[in-house]
Amino acid sequence: LVFNTDNNHTVVQTYNSTIYNLCDDSNALDNDTLQYASPDPSASIVHPVSVAVPLLKVGPTYFFSSDYDGEQCENGQRFSINVTYGQGLPPSLRTPPPGAPGPVGQQSGDDTVPET
Repeated sequence: LVFNTDNNHTVVQTYNSTIYNLCDDSNALDNDTLQYASPDPSASIVHPVSVAVPLLKVGPTYFFSSDYDGEQCENGQRFSINVTYGQGLPPSLRTPPPGAPGPVGQQSGDDTVPET
């Protein structure tokens, strides 16, 4: 899944409907929520970025913006999808471009991916 955004915004991915409904990932458990952001956020120089988010777990997956203390999410910048088995990424998206944003803010030093 590819999000076109800018370097001052984040994309939150979660499997927890409560976190999604509250628009707040501050109390998320390890491996429950991933936050994707530009590796070089800047309040003074805004530029577009594409954020590639892998869909690794079958079932409901929720996405929202946690920026501005959840205000963007509360105003509609959120959606859910049901991930099923498929053919995977098209060849043009299998290798992210150099400097592509990745997950940030892992908790407790946990470097595992969510259960697949």
